[in-house]
Amino acid sequence: MPVPPSADQVKDSLKRLRRGHGLARPTTLLTTIDESVQAYLARGYEFEPRSAGHVECLTRVLRRTIEQLSDSERVYVEVDFNLRPEHRFSTLTDRQESLAQQLKCAVKTVRRRSDHALETLTYLLLTGSSALTDLPQRPAPAVRAASEPNAEESMDRFWGLNRGGGVDIVCSEIPPDERPEYASPHDRNYLRYAKFADLDTLIFVRTRLAQLAPDVVVRDFAPSEYFGTHADVLVVIGGPPWNAKYREFLPQLPFHFDSRPLGEDDPLIVPDLDNLTLAPRWTPGGELIEDLAVLTRITVQGTTVFLLGGCLTLGVLGAARCLLDAGRGSTNAGYITERAGDDDFVVVTETRRVGGLTDVADLAVVEPLLLMARPYGDHWKVVVDNTERFTRQRKHSPRPTS
Repeated sequence: MPVPPSADQVKDSLKRLRRGHGLARPTTLLTTIDESVQAYLARGYEFEPRSAGHVECLTRVLRRTIEQLSDSERVYVEVDFNLRPEHRFSTLTDRQESLAQQLKCAVKTVRRRSDHALETLTYLLLTGSSALTDLPQRPAPAVRAASEPNAEESMDRFWGLNRGGGVDIVCSEIPPDERPEYASPHDRNYLRYAKFADLDTLIFVRTRLAQLAPDVVVRDFAPSEYFGTHADVLVVIGGPPWNAKYREFLPQLPFHFDSRPLGEDDPLIVPDLDNLTLAPRWTPGGELIEDLAVLTRITVQGTTVFLLGGCLTLGVLGAARCLLDAGRGSTNAGYITERAGDDDFVVVTETRRVGGLTDVADLAVVEPLLLMARPYGDHWKVVVDNTERFTRQRKHSPRPTS
């Protein structure tokens, strides 16, 4: 039998689960519940790891344990985990506010009672019996072994990488009058990649996708070459000034870049935050201190689209490394999944370069400047807002001019 997890482990997992859509989206159980807690809750039952049966088993354990709560506590847990249709909202805050209005009490009262009910649920999960007699059983050690997905598998799910599937990359391109002569197909020393603007990021993304999913077909295009081919995943590299494909998605996004003349920064504008403006930071001597990495995921007609942007090329590379770095990519993906689930999201964070090395954000240690999310086709909402951190440091320090 698996070693029982600590009460704090169970409670922390439950707290993560009740964020976002909760049990209204059962697949989030596989990413929000600690592996050791999953193994303990599903002890003794037969299922394929990461399968629908795995999700069903965990869901039934939780639902049947919730049914054991007293009426006075069960209502708070059911609202927290999005099990009450009359309080069906995509965020925990909205659900608790809805219950507070119904009970005609303060929201802080609902939160306090919810926390108490969560304590009781934690105790029942650790001490009770799930009694799922309608699920096939097997020895507990096999269940424990099956509940150990690795970081690569988590990244595959986050990116939507399926065996035999396809990923199209559309990388920004240098304007024709700025390209070297050998970027032309008519030049005797023609180099196709000479017209790509964010070449460092393109090479990094292609390399990491090949490592994560060697069975996935990855193709790259310049915006002028690309005409939608219904790939499983579309990765757009580089912001709208030099990437026409990125510009196509701007009407759906809660931000835009203020396009400036060549040689000037293109600051990020967030209209819903009083037209908040975020731009790169420079030293008085004209050295770049930090850029903004802008990471976006949206779903369009079944295609998962990732937009990797920044005010400068540094921000674009920082966005790619934040989500694909071998050391921190899976942790950052987990941070986003805990707060946005499978919803569309926008993440804005700082990225820095020291010499030739690009810093990789660790969102679990330093939260992003901004995280916005929306259910498919819904309105964007702010989930995390730390933009004061950036604006306070900046104190209006525009890029030096020569």
